[in-house]
Amino acid sequence: MIKSSRDQPQQMDNSFWRSCAPPRIQFFAWLVLHGRLQCKTNLFKKKIVDNVTCEVCGGAPETTEHLLFFCPFSATVWQRLGVQLGEDVTARDLLHLQRPESLPPAHFDTFVLLCCWQLWKRRNGFVFRQESMSLLQFMQNCKLDARAWSCRLPRRDMSVSDLWCSAFSLAM
Repeated sequence: MIKSSRDQPQQMDNSFWRSCAPPRIQFFAWLVLHGRLQCKTNLFKKKIVDNVTCEVCGGAPETTEHLLFFCPFSATVWQRLGVQLGEDVTARDLLHLQRPESLPPAHFDTFVLLCCWQLWKRRNGFVFRQESMSLLQFMQNCKLDARAWSCRLPRRDMSVSDLWCSAFSLAM
């Protein structure tokens, strides 16, 4: 139902539906772009939690932007991958991040969604299972997803996932 409305004129950029990411990651992107990700600030508004502090870093309110871009671990991930984030980047900028020259332009949106999905999974592992994941483990998980998602790319672009894996290896 959400996907069927993508051809209707909207102010929101819904190009993530055309990405090569799996459908559940496309839906995750929809949640992010529409401010519906169940981060602590959204849960606080619904009176589900009484504290908005990020459990991962303990240094700021847990907003979508904080989780995906500004939490120290997330910021390190993007910096290591060569993705420059402006101080004013928002969740609505998710699919318009500046691509580093080391990454191919083809399917960069899918690469960004893969990274954001892994950041969300890392956060949930920390919050719900007290899992501590190092940067090395994180990048290895990203590589595993990149290899798994390669079959979702058009045949002519399947080598793009090899370049993603190289970027994750270099970021370790």
